[in-house]
Amino acid sequence: MQEYIQPVQNNAHLIAQLDCLCGFTQLAKENKYVAPELNDSTDIFIKNGRHPVIEKQLPLGEAYIANDVSLDRNSQQIIMITGPNMSGKSAILRQTALIVLLAQMGSFVPAESAQIGYVDKIFTRVGASDNISMGESTFMVEMNETASILNNLSERSLILLDEIGRGTSTYDGISIAWAISEYLHEHPARAKTLFATHYHELNEMAATFDRIKNFNVSVKELKDNVLFLRKLTPGGSEHSFGIHVAKMAGMPQQVIAKANKILKKLEKSHSNEELTEKISSSQDDMQLSFFNLDDPLLEEIKEEILHLDIDTLTPVEALMKLNEIKRLLSKKKKATS
Repeated sequence: MQEYIQPVQNNAHLIAQLDCLCGFTQLAKENKYVAPELNDSTDIFIKNGRHPVIEKQLPLGEAYIANDVSLDRNSQQIIMITGPNMSGKSAILRQTALIVLLAQMGSFVPAESAQIGYVDKIFTRVGASDNISMGESTFMVEMNETASILNNLSERSLILLDEIGRGTSTYDGISIAWAISEYLHEHPARAKTLFATHYHELNEMAATFDRIKNFNVSVKELKDNVLFLRKLTPGGSEHSFGIHVAKMAGMPQQVIAKANKILKKLEKSHSNEELTEKISSSQDDMQLSFFNLDDPLLEEIKEEILHLDIDTLTPVEALMKLNEIKRLLSKKKKATS
């Protein structure tokens, strides 16, 4: 019997491969998948991509809203996706990963067409979890996973980040999300990234960083309701409609009414503070001389350099730090000219 073990294992392996390929074929025929074009570039272009699982769970007769995703390392490296809760931001992230994964497995993909430069790693930071037994909070787990991504990415990596920074205070969260986005943009690998966020402040990054582009999952505001269109469109969004989602969930009317009142007060005070800060900062900028040795900017650069640990600094980090200082000086030069 010993001599038959190897042939039986080989046959089992071949049958398993055939079964897998037949499964791919049946899936493609039943769900109108198309053959993706895999190439040696680092670009990803998906036309009318769909989520393979969600589209199967839709009510009878309801069509899945397909979306285009285009990523490259030269002009549209990072897509910042804003939009309301429940609008479909996370679905777009997940379907992009699944389409790339299916294509590299040898399967057809749920899209009208897809050109995909092969990917070495798909990094994801989505969902919420904690590790109580190890003393790690949800935020700590999120930071650990994100740190692992930033330390292991390459030029062929695809990165999907969903609501980074939401586990801490608003200002901490925005600061961390901004710094992570800037790191990804300035890193020599220029890894392709989809970043879904509720921090609308991050939309301002597109004005400074050439390869960051703003998109939003559109909605239609009616008188007392919000219609989710689930279509990815260029440009940022300024509303999350969180209170509307709370209303949909059956929250007591008294809570909804109170939340709306508090939101209006917060938005008013926040906008006034922003306006004051912008005016004061612009006045300060006008009074400062670029060549003044007491210039706070030069003092900031001095402190940055003094606190650098040269012994532990990697070449990539050194280049990025130099680029950061160059950017600060460039902004200052523009402000004084």
